[in-house]
Amino acid sequence: MSISVVINTLNEEAHIANCIRSVSDLADEIVVCDMHSEDRTVEIARSLGARVVSIERMEGRYQRMRHLAVQAASHEWVLQIDADERMTEPLKHRLQALVEDPSIDVVRIHILFWYFGGWVRHGGFFSYQYPRFFRRQVFLSRYKEQTVQAHGDWAALDGVSRTLALPPEYHLLHYAYPTVEKYICKTLGMYARIEAEQYFQDGQRVSLLRLLGEPAKALAGRFLLKGGYRDGLRGFILAVLYAVYRFTIWANLWLLEELNKQKLPHTD
Repeated sequence: MSISVVINTLNEEAHIANCIRSVSDLADEIVVCDMHSEDRTVEIARSLGARVVSIERMEGRYQRMRHLAVQAASHEWVLQIDADERMTEPLKHRLQALVEDPSIDVVRIHILFWYFGGWVRHGGFFSYQYPRFFRRQVFLSRYKEQTVQAHGDWAALDGVSRTLALPPEYHLLHYAYPTVEKYICKTLGMYARIEAEQYFQDGQRVSLLRLLGEPAKALAGRFLLKGGYRDGLRGFILAVLYAVYRFTIWANLWLLEELNKQKLPHTD
């Protein structure tokens, strides 16, 4: 069976080469779905043999961007990987074997995240498995155009019965946040706003209980219940930042409600 690797990109010249090299001996084709990058992303991708497809920028419409990338793929099996992620050798060999198994349609994979200079294995950040390897037609047949939450971009593959969840030793590496500044700008600045907008559209409303309770629950849950303390001070800092992220979602939702009451335009 042949494998397509799809990568969505926007100004990823610092990462795209290493990403492509990490999957080059797994992929029968590599498709870079680029949102009109203004750096050398496209040039580098093409120089390494990738096929580049251009799409419009769609902030917050992550499932739609994934859909366009999967549509552009040619082969039965698709691996979706981000530009700041890397394939590992054990996972590569496992996926090469799984494409011959007719009983599997979707493979869920752990992702090991790099935060602030080190890998984070606890606090719930390494426990979730993402449906990143799948039969192309299964995804396309289940896809529905919809607005989803900032991190909920694989709804089309939820509930597929013929799904295999791989154990943690088979994982992708994700160089997510090398600095605290990037986390604050991207997660607190962008993702929290997008998620608040989705909550608003879904009819959720802010309350003091949620504004106070969710961050407290997130901090205790990530650091204590899910073992974030095992990652030391990095784990504590990350748990605090995640709690602030949850607070910022509800703060943004409060602002949307206020603007709506006042009939003022929603500004960035």
